[in-house]
Amino acid sequence: MDRRYNKEGMFNTVFTSNKQPSQWKECFEEEDALLCSLDRIFDNAIVFNLKGKSYRGRKLKVVNVQVDNLNNEDK
Repeated sequence: MDRRYNKEGMFNTVFTSNKQPSQWKECFEEEDALLCSLDRIFDNAIVFNLKGKSYRGRKLKVVNVQVDNLNNEDK
């Protein structure tokens, strides 16, 4: 991240996450590393918060199966 931040000119970096930045500290071992990364990520950034139905899994088929007690002790 530091190398990308210090380059001259227009360089784009896209981050996607299903968590809010306030929850990112769960993914970093040290809080200092998180703060430095967030400082570079959000400096001069444009943030898009997208809400709505996800396209991921849109063809997912759900099958519900009920299994009776298979234990013969109940008979």
